[in-house]
Amino acid sequence: MGLQDRVRKAVEGTTELEGMRRSFGTILDRQRLNIGRLPDLDSRRERLRKLKERCVGDEDLFSDAVASLEGNGCRVILAKDAGSALRAIRSEVSGSKLVVKSKSNITKELHLVQRLSDLGVQVIETDLGDRIVQLAGCDAVHPTGPACHLTRGQISALLSEHFGRTISDDPDELTAAVKEEIAGFLDVATVGLTGANAITACEGAVVIVHNEGNAAKCAMLPGKHIVVTTPEKIVPSLDDAMNLVKLQTFFSTGKVTTAYVNVIAGPSYTADIEKKIFRGMHGPAEVVVIFVDGGRLAAGDSESMYCIGCGSCVTRCPVYEVVGPVFGTSGHVGGQGVYLSAARGALSESVEGGLQLCTSCGECREACPVDIDIRKGILNSRNECLKQNGEMLPEHETVTKSVRNYDNPWQMPRARRSRWAKGLGLPGKGEVLYFAGCSTSLLHPETARCAVRLLRAAGEKPAYLGSSESCCGSTANKIGDVGLARDKAEACFDAFSSAGAKTVVVSCPGCYSALDSCDDLKERHEVQVVHITEFLDERLAKLPLTRLDLPETVTYHDPCDLGRERGVFDAPRRLIEAATGGPAVEMERSRLESHCCGAGSGVKSGLPELSVAIARTRIGHAESVGADMILTACPWCVQNLRDCQSGKESVKVIDLLELLDRALDPTPGR
Repeated sequence: MGLQDRVRKAVEGTTELEGMRRSFGTILDRQRLNIGRLPDLDSRRERLRKLKERCVGDEDLFSDAVASLEGNGCRVILAKDAGSALRAIRSEVSGSKLVVKSKSNITKELHLVQRLSDLGVQVIETDLGDRIVQLAGCDAVHPTGPACHLTRGQISALLSEHFGRTISDDPDELTAAVKEEIAGFLDVATVGLTGANAITACEGAVVIVHNEGNAAKCAMLPGKHIVVTTPEKIVPSLDDAMNLVKLQTFFSTGKVTTAYVNVIAGPSYTADIEKKIFRGMHGPAEVVVIFVDGGRLAAGDSESMYCIGCGSCVTRCPVYEVVGPVFGTSGHVGGQGVYLSAARGALSESVEGGLQLCTSCGECREACPVDIDIRKGILNSRNECLKQNGEMLPEHETVTKSVRNYDNPWQMPRARRSRWAKGLGLPGKGEVLYFAGCSTSLLHPETARCAVRLLRAAGEKPAYLGSSESCCGSTANKIGDVGLARDKAEACFDAFSSAGAKTVVVSCPGCYSALDSCDDLKERHEVQVVHITEFLDERLAKLPLTRLDLPETVTYHDPCDLGRERGVFDAPRRLIEAATGGPAVEMERSRLESHCCGAGSGVKSGLPELSVAIARTRIGHAESVGADMILTACPWCVQNLRDCQSGKESVKVIDLLELLDRALDPTPGR
C-alpha cells in the first residue's frame, strides 16, 4: 500500500488512535504538574545539547569507550550495516532457541525479532507494552509507551485469544496474565538482549533505564547478555549519563525519576576464593556489546543522532496525532525517524516513512529536550531526495511547475496577481513597500486591500510592485526545490531594490519566513523585511481604531511561520485587544505550543485528507474554549481552517487584517 493510501486509511480510521492521544495528553499533563520539581530543567537541556554536539561523531571518544568496555571484560563488535549486525547477533545466539529481550529501538530498525524467528529462534519481548504489540502484530506508537494506542478492551480480546481463556479488561488481570507468561520465559532463557540508553567512555559502562524491572532480568541471565546499541549513545562519563537519564525520563513519561537505572560494567564475577576470577556468579558469564553503525558514523548531518529516544516530539506532532506510526520508520517514530533515516543515507526508507507528511510546523523542536531542528532536517532531506532521485509527489511536481511557469503555486495567470490593487493608486516605488504574496493576491484579494488601507491609516504611503511582484519561493523550498526557492527570493530582492524599498511589509507568514531568513540578500540590498502585524503594532498609537462590539468570543491562532519560526506572538494579540477592547481567549495550545492548521509544507496540495484532519483538530481546540471566531494572520491558515468545515462553519475564521479594517474610523480619504 502506497503512502497516500496508508494516510487515507489512517485518517478514515482516526478513532483507532484515540487511546494514543489520551496517553499523550496524560504525559503532557504530568509534565506540567512536575516541571516545578526540575528548576534546573533549562540548564540541563542546554548541557545535554552541548554534550551531544561535542560527542556525536567523535572517533576518539568512540575508541575510548571500546577500550574501556573491553578492559572491563566485555566483547565489543562494530557492525557496519544491518546485514553485518544481524550476522553478528545470529552468531552470538547460536545454539539457543529462545532469546528474551527488553525495549530497544535499534533492534526494531534491524527487524531483529522477525529475522531471528525466520531462523527458528524465538524472541520474546519482556516489556509489557512491547509484548502486547508483538502479540497484536501492530506497530509501536511511542518509544516508551508502545501499546498506548490500544484500549484495555482491545488488549483483553487480544490476550483472551492468545491464552485461550477469558481475561477481563481489568488492568490488574491484564498485567498479571502477561507478567506470568513472561516470567515463564525468563525462567528458562539463558540469553538476554537489551538496548542501551547510554554507554560511558570513562567507566566503560552500559546504562539502561526502565520501569518494569524486565531489562535487569534480561541482563542478568546466566549465559550471555547481548547489548545492541549505536555509536551516538556514547557519552564521556556516568555523570553525563545521569543527566541524560533525568531528561529522558521527564520528557518520555512526565515523571522526574524512573524505577530502575542499571549500570553494567562487564560480566558478573567473583574473586572471593584465592582472588581468582570466576565469571558468571549471579549474572551472565559474557557481555557482548554490538555497535550498529548503519550509516551513522559517515553521516554529514549528525543532528538527528542527538536524539535520546524520549518520544516527546510525537506527543506534540499534529501529523502523528492523526496518522500515528504511518509517520516514521522502523524503530523510530514520527518526523525524527524520517529525518534519522535520511541522515544515515536511507532516503528510500525516509520517503516510505513519510518524508512528505511533515507540515514543517516546528513544534517538535519545542518539545525536544535536545533542541533538534527536525523541521530543518526534513526540509533538507526533501531537497537531497529531489537532487538524488528527482522524487516528489505528483501533486508537488504540479506546484513547482506552476511556480516556474506562472510565478505562483496556484496555476493562475500572472496577470491576475495584481488585480486586487486596481483603483488603489499604489505607486510602484517607495521606501515602504507592501508585498502581498501569491496566496493573499490570488485567493484572498480583499485581505490585501485591507492591508493597504491599514498601512495608509497608520500614516504610510505604501508602494506595490504590481506585475513585477514575484513568488517568494516559500512553497518550493518546503517541498524540497531549494534551487527554485533561491531563484525566486533573489528575484524578489532585485525588485525591492529597483523600487527603492528600504522596508518590505508582508502579510503572509510564509513569505515573511522565506524572505526574512535571507540574511545575505537583506544585507546586500539594505532591505528590512517585517510582518504587517509587527509594523502596525509599532504604529498602534497612530491607527484610528474604534472598538468593535463583537457578539462572538474570539480566539487567536498563531501561524507556525509567524510564531514559532519568527517569534511574533504579542503584536497580533495587542492589535486584537485594540480593536475589540479585550484580549482574545487562549486555546490550550497557543504561542510556542500552537497547533498547526495543517496546510503547510505541501501537505494541503499533496495530502489534502491529512491537511483537513489536522485543521479539524484545531477547530476543536477553539470550540473547547467557547470561541465562535478564530482570528489569524495567515492566508493559508484562513483557507484550511475554513475548508475543513465544508461550508458549515461552527467557528468563523477571519484574517486579523479584515477585523482591523472593520475597526478603522470611516475617515474620508482613507
